[in-house]
Amino acid sequence: MNRMRAFLITLLAALTLLSGCSAVKTSLKQTPTLANAMGVAEIPERDLRREYVNRQSRFVEVNGFNIHYRDEGNPDGPVIVLVHGIMSSLHTWDVWTRGLADTHRVIRLDVPGYGLTGVPDELDVDQFDETLLLTTFEKFIEELELTRFSLAGNSLGGYISAMYAARHPERVEKLILLDPVAYPQEVPWLFKLATHPAVKPFAKLAMPPWMVTLGLEEVYGDPKKITPETAKRYIYMSQRHRARESYVRTLEMLKEASSRERPLPFGNIQAPALVMWGKEDHWVPVKLAERWEKDIPNAQVKIYDGVGHIPMEEAPELTLKDALAFLDQGSLIEVPTPTSDTEDLEAILKGDNGTEDIFAPLEGIQ
Repeated sequence: MNRMRAFLITLLAALTLLSGCSAVKTSLKQTPTLANAMGVAEIPERDLRREYVNRQSRFVEVNGFNIHYRDEGNPDGPVIVLVHGIMSSLHTWDVWTRGLADTHRVIRLDVPGYGLTGVPDELDVDQFDETLLLTTFEKFIEELELTRFSLAGNSLGGYISAMYAARHPERVEKLILLDPVAYPQEVPWLFKLATHPAVKPFAKLAMPPWMVTLGLEEVYGDPKKITPETAKRYIYMSQRHRARESYVRTLEMLKEASSRERPLPFGNIQAPALVMWGKEDHWVPVKLAERWEKDIPNAQVKIYDGVGHIPMEEAPELTLKDALAFLDQGSLIEVPTPTSDTEDLEAILKGDNGTEDIFAPLEGIQ
């Protein structure tokens, strides 16, 4: 076993130092030591906190996890909770948070297993499963005493958000899902590699930054949009204590869930739902948007050309604009403009006092 481990580490070092791909070049700039570059080192939590905790950061004990979250924006505004996806952190919502802060109270968290929440030492990684994630999120909402709010979730966070909205329909005002996972699909090659029986023990031991960066390049429609700071954040978070274990375990969960049909309760969702999808998503194919639109009673879909798996990070301004419109109106349906030759339309647009009211068709939309 030790001989095999030594061989794998040596092989990894050779690949890391000799490969000329852009993912390796990017990752090496962000990892100052060979141990970090090989993905076998851990970055102390105090250093990660120094880098990624700010004045809005809070920590709360929930279901055995010390959850890192931020509570920002307008304290008197409607509440929206933002839930990130796999291998990510609450920082993926930075632009959305700034755009929502004037009108909304914005709460975002590091999902258990990720970011600065991570995995407690006491938890057996085999117990880190879908039930634990869903239950912990429910208890997080209870801890913050939230009774009525909107939800936005990406990828795994989209699944968590949709499941919460289905289980607690009376609490969710509006629902935004960005490239969510749930339905059977072809599993990305990176999932297959990391969970392969011959690779899995090694993946828990070492996750080289170039592999993290390669995964990041895959989830962007245009990898040129990845900034050095973004790549650094993903790499640093992957070197948190026990991060590799939770990453591999999550990939196992998603691989299993993607392999079979199963009953899902999305028909119970009462909130208006906006399903955003990057057309260039190589991890969760855009064709699955039709399933979500069909299964959620009041859902509409918006596709973004040239965008990958994390639209709110790759195309933040565009998706934020649509999110704000949806949160305000409950729909992205555009109001038609009257023309001189459409008397019927003009009649519809007349208010009770005879004046034109172009917002009349939107009355009743919550």
